[in-house]
Amino acid sequence: MDLEAPADAWYVWLGVVLVSIAFAGVALSFPSEPAPDATQAANTVDDVATSSFNASGTYDHDADEVYLGLRQIAMRNDGGTDQATVAFGTMTPVRAHPDDPEKGLNITRGVDPAVVFDDPGEMEDFAEEVHDELEDGVEWRPANGELRVKRINWGDESVLFVDA
Repeated sequence: MDLEAPADAWYVWLGVVLVSIAFAGVALSFPSEPAPDATQAANTVDDVATSSFNASGTYDHDADEVYLGLRQIAMRNDGGTDQATVAFGTMTPVRAHPDDPEKGLNITRGVDPAVVFDDPGEMEDFAEEVHDELEDGVEWRPANGELRVKRINWGDESVLFVDA
């Protein structure tokens, strides 16, 4: 009894085609890029937050959108979503300010806080307005490719500004 199929039989070629299509489908189902690393972003925030002096840090990322809460960071792109929790400090995501996020953006870009705010109390008021805004819920925002963190200790006030 002969159990081998001849190589020119139509059902052999049909089987090869079906297996090839199955392998191609599996290969194409994988994401084209890895998910962004929210843990590294949280570590950058923690590194700056633990400083007892004015400090700043940046982290380049490949996220398309970011979610910045008071203690949570989430990032997503076509490769997936990743999230992490900040261990130290409370973040002030400057783009969440209801009226004038530009003040906080200037701080994360390196402008002296004395140029942006009249006094430390005004800086603290800015942070409180952001925190109050986030109590209503945090939204995903388009990412700009760089997480910028700036800790400002001014007078008796200390604020951790974050932008991504």
